Amino acid sequence: MKHILKIQELAGFTLFEALYPSGLKQPRHTHTLASFSFVLAGSYLENHGRHVRTRQPSTIVLHPPQESHAVDFQNEQVRILSVQVDFKRLAYIREHSIVLDSSASRRTETIAWLGHRIHREFRRADTVSTLAIEGLIFEILAEVSRSHAATSEGKSPVWLKQAREFLHDNFSESLIFEDVAKAVGVHPVHLSRVFREKTGCTMGEYVRRLRVEFACRQISATELPLCEIALAAGFADQSHLTKTFKTLCGLTPSEYRKTFRKS
Repeated sequence: MKHILKIQELAGFTLFEALYPSGLKQPRHTHTLASFSFVLAGSYLENHGRHVRTRQPSTIVLHPPQESHAVDFQNEQVRILSVQVDFKRLAYIREHSIVLDSSASRRTETIAWLGHRIHREFRRADTVSTLAIEGLIFEILAEVSRSHAATSEGKSPVWLKQAREFLHDNFSESLIFEDVAKAVGVHPVHLSRVFREKTGCTMGEYVRRLRVEFACRQISATELPLCEIALAAGFADQSHLTKTFKTLCGLTPSEYRKTFRKS
């Protein structure tokens, strides 16, 4: 069973942070209201019938009204910040974007930063947090809308998938554009332009995110010193890890370990 850590209602939105234990399986169910989830830590599988997607840290997952899905939290504890949108707020959002009318997920450096900012304000809960959270919710939905528009203009070429797989396999190495371009057989300039158009971020941002995600897993699941994790992830040193980690996650690695350490 999931454990609700905190819940807050504000201006047509209901935010709640929940902890989902390893091995939890949620059978197919339906949510009446539109919502989005931001994955703070851990990974899980989401099943929409014919499609099964892996949801990873710093991903925003959009859920339209009456969506039906099943969720499998498999082998690790997962922490998620969810935002439900009431019908009045949804009607207002639809005047500007249809972003909450279909299932989707996005991961970009900007979305990661905004998601962790919302979580930080949610946890902070001072006299102006409500105003900050409301603004950040609209900002992250706008960012997802832009990202969706950029990636919907055409199908991604096969070599782009190969480039992403190459980065996943080699993110801890010192890479240059020419390395990736040579591996997939395209010109570096063309690779740079199409990669940004289709993923919503630069290749450098993508690699930094992969390194931070690796560091998140190591920090929460192991006792390894942060200096060792930094080098294994591809950072120059612990200071480099700390600066990048706080930019993307809103916490230092030490704060993250204290908050998300697995029992």
